[in-house]
Amino acid sequence: MGTPRNPDLLRYVASHLLAVVAEWAVFIVVLVYVFDRGGARATGFASAAMLVPYVLFAPYAGALAERKRPDRVRLGGMAAQTIGYGFAAVAALNDAPAPLVVGGCMLGIGAVATIRPAGAVLLPAIVRSSRELSLANMRVGICDSVAVLAGPLFATALLAIDGPNLALGGIVLLVASATAVASPRAITDLPAAHHVVDQKGGGSIRHLMTSVQALRQRPGAAGVLGVAGGQYVLVGALDIIMVVTAGAHLDLGESGAGLLSTLVGSGALIAAIGSPMLLNRRRLAPCLLIALLAIIGATIAFGLTLNLAAALILLPILGLSRSALDVLSRMLLQRSAPPNQLAAVFAVLELCSGAGMVIGSVFAQILIGFSGVKAAMIGLGVLFSGIVVAAWRSLRVADDGADVPVVAMSLLRRIPAFSPLPPLALESLARGALEVAVSPGTVVVQQGDHGDRFYAVTEGSFDVTMSGVHIRNLGRGASFGEVALLADVPRTATVTATHPGSLLAIERGPFLIAVTGHDSSRQAAWGAIRTLQFDVDVDLKVIDPAITSDE
Repeated sequence: MGTPRNPDLLRYVASHLLAVVAEWAVFIVVLVYVFDRGGARATGFASAAMLVPYVLFAPYAGALAERKRPDRVRLGGMAAQTIGYGFAAVAALNDAPAPLVVGGCMLGIGAVATIRPAGAVLLPAIVRSSRELSLANMRVGICDSVAVLAGPLFATALLAIDGPNLALGGIVLLVASATAVASPRAITDLPAAHHVVDQKGGGSIRHLMTSVQALRQRPGAAGVLGVAGGQYVLVGALDIIMVVTAGAHLDLGESGAGLLSTLVGSGALIAAIGSPMLLNRRRLAPCLLIALLAIIGATIAFGLTLNLAAALILLPILGLSRSALDVLSRMLLQRSAPPNQLAAVFAVLELCSGAGMVIGSVFAQILIGFSGVKAAMIGLGVLFSGIVVAAWRSLRVADDGADVPVVAMSLLRRIPAFSPLPPLALESLARGALEVAVSPGTVVVQQGDHGDRFYAVTEGSFDVTMSGVHIRNLGRGASFGEVALLADVPRTATVTATHPGSLLAIERGPFLIAVTGHDSSRQAAWGAIRTLQFDVDVDLKVIDPAITSDE
């Protein structure tokens, strides 16, 4: 029987798709609005200006996703996008000066910085297995790839109908729809990871830098982060190159930039279709190298030719390679970073991506100003050649060590006894956990038996009974078995599976080492035990010496 669909994951993917389609479309629409009123130089300034809030806010986005509930941070980011793009749409409708339209989009694009860091924390909490996490990341990558095509197509169609006014209104509807479906419905106990974040003012950047230092201890992860962020140099450069090429070289009219961007997006769609083939690949570094080499070849070749025929062939190759690079690098980062660092890692990635787009935009402007679009494209090829030389060894090293049990760590971190554990201790515990599949009617533990394992529920439903009396029902994120292990007494209850499910089982030794070796974990575990309902024959004062007769 197949795994049932995860409605929270479907909502996550749908909202992400709508948000990133709007993200790609808004750049084209606003740059066309500015180009019509100020030419190439104004377009370049607008391209860089729209990214400034994004870059400035990115260091705070990861800390925000860890300090607050990530689902609410993500929802708030999408709502802020709606407000910012809505302001820009109203300004454009009234034929306002370009800076007002750009200003509204600056707010919306700045809010984009929250979406991926918050999503990186949220995903492991809503998926039900490591494979589902890989599948989720692959689907998110597909959304990003599809958006490279869908965003420009959406923008091109609306620009052709009624110019930037209608296009900005359509973008507002997209983001508003993303906001409406963004929040998961079944997550009611998702904690904020506040224990790893400095709560004092000014701590976000300090926390980010600390996380960067911790990330550098992960073999090769910094190189993967560099490649993942570096590809946004290409994105930032292409934003302005497509507008200038369409308007000044190929004479394609007002919607020409959208048409050229659509060619890039068509390649991204091919990458999206092929992404499932990457899901079970153990080695990702060779694929990353191929994508980098394809970008180098396509940029140099287009720079040398710069005609419509070359665009029809080479721009889809660029889109395919860039999207593949994006999907592969994010998969490798998700595999490499533990859950307590996920928000910070993806916040650093957002910072790198924003900075990369600014660098790409400025890089393209300088080369276009001195030597034209041809020099800009060839310069991009040379730049990516340097990235290959600098990052190849790191990619291989990261590939060798990308085996962090992200889903298991995320699940265990939600259990009170384990949430205070240091990251390395939690990772060690997760690595030693066994995945146990159960069918309906399976008795996992029997009251009165000797206890040798602790269990965390990853999927399914389980009934707890004491002396034949039903006590409670357990679902995902719940746990059982700690009383027998901590107090060295027989099992105090019987736990039976009522639906198909799975458990994480932790043996007695690793469990006791983890919990009793950290005072805060021990206190949290006993605190949870004192809230349980025991059979009348169980003496709580014997189980836990901290319980007094007054309790």
